[in-house]
Amino acid sequence: MLALTLALSACSSGKTENAENGSASGEKPYEVVYAYPTFDNVPPDIQQVQDEINKISKAKINVTVKLMPISSSAFLNQINLMMSGGEKLDMMAMFNYSTQVSKGVLYPMGNIMEQNAQGIIDALGPDYYNATKVNGISYGVPSIRDLAQDYGFVVRKDLVDKYKIDLSQIKTFDDLGNVFKVIKENEPGMVAATNQTNDSILGSYELDDPLGNDLGSLLNNGQDDLKVVNWFASEEYEHMLRKLREWYLAGYLLKDAATNPESNAAVVKSGKAAGYFSQMKPGFEAQESRVNGAEMVAVRTLPPVAKTDTVTNVTIGISAQSKNPEKTLQFLNLMYTDKDIVNLLDWGIEGKHYVKVEGQDNVIKYPDGITAQNVGYKNYSWMHGNQFLSYVFEGDDPDVYKELDAFNKSANKSKALGFTFNGESVKTEIAACTAVLTQYQRVLQSGAVDVDKVLPDFLKKLSDAGIDKIIAEKQKQLDAWAAANGKK
Repeated sequence: MLALTLALSACSSGKTENAENGSASGEKPYEVVYAYPTFDNVPPDIQQVQDEINKISKAKINVTVKLMPISSSAFLNQINLMMSGGEKLDMMAMFNYSTQVSKGVLYPMGNIMEQNAQGIIDALGPDYYNATKVNGISYGVPSIRDLAQDYGFVVRKDLVDKYKIDLSQIKTFDDLGNVFKVIKENEPGMVAATNQTNDSILGSYELDDPLGNDLGSLLNNGQDDLKVVNWFASEEYEHMLRKLREWYLAGYLLKDAATNPESNAAVVKSGKAAGYFSQMKPGFEAQESRVNGAEMVAVRTLPPVAKTDTVTNVTIGISAQSKNPEKTLQFLNLMYTDKDIVNLLDWGIEGKHYVKVEGQDNVIKYPDGITAQNVGYKNYSWMHGNQFLSYVFEGDDPDVYKELDAFNKSANKSKALGFTFNGESVKTEIAACTAVLTQYQRVLQSGAVDVDKVLPDFLKKLSDAGIDKIIAEKQKQLDAWAAANGKK
């Protein structure tokens, strides 16, 4: 009996050790295929970076990863083809979480989170982890980045200094007209503001919690109550449209904003505009200064708020057809807890793709002779897991991630944070209303048309398309969610 006990003890000890070091008794490592959208060409050194990641993940959990960047313009189509063709796909980053949940392409990872990825739950905290739950189950987790947003206007600093514009006096959306007037009077040939998002300025300056699709919203960014209303019929929306129309007629806004395909940065770089409305976060000014090639300053006119949309707009999920969701989730957990893997994913190999700035252990720069244009590997730290474990690039505040963490924790939270609308029962109405938004939203929100003439047509078309039915269904689901989660 003693011999048998010793033998069993030795066997048990060996299994524990193997589980920790990833050898798993000589089992072949599971390969996780990870697809994500990219806005650049596939980096030439991706295989070298992947090999370095796999040295760590194989030793720790007996998993390797195959990185699969896909052009953002082709991403959704490619994912659909992979799923329908039965191709191997284990994990994906996405910008349309609720849509993917409703399509049934994501594995219910919440059922196995605690056993395989407690580190993710701990890193996110309960409010932000629970924000991804649909009917009580999580099908994805947000990357850790700015999970809340504040809103305002970003503008070239040289113009602010040159004309002694006091941004501290700008407290509201309407106050921005005072800035625009100074620029218009002193900079002929330049407008004060552009905004080239798909639905113009108000796509970057939100006063409502859109609850997934703007077709039924909560006013005041969800701070007041859980009453779903037609945002486009609200006094707040009409007031902003009239102010935009006033600014447009005064020459403060880009005349072709409704059709111009250029980015904000391209318009500012060309000298045609001084700035633009935007969602913001700590470190935003430094980020936009790099993008625009000129120092930018920002004025914030709305406090930070966290909504389901701000949390789930960058999410990582497991494919419903993954052959081993547990191992896939264990690798995802490393992306939230292992600093070495995070920085390999984000920045590549130390000494080759970046070097540490002398005297600053957490700050990096390009090696001599390497630039953003010729570096062999680059990625997006805000997309892949826990950005707060990522190195800070030279030029950013070394404490930017501490500030982001505090920003997330202190932000106001919509009363509907964690609610995800399932539009399946009103998909016909949603499609019809979305077509109306496409027709009217951008042109109205650019200031280019008469509000008195066009807004009533817009509202009638939305009504005819069935927005009231969508709002009723959304209210019904929100009430049920609130009752189940003890919300008022």
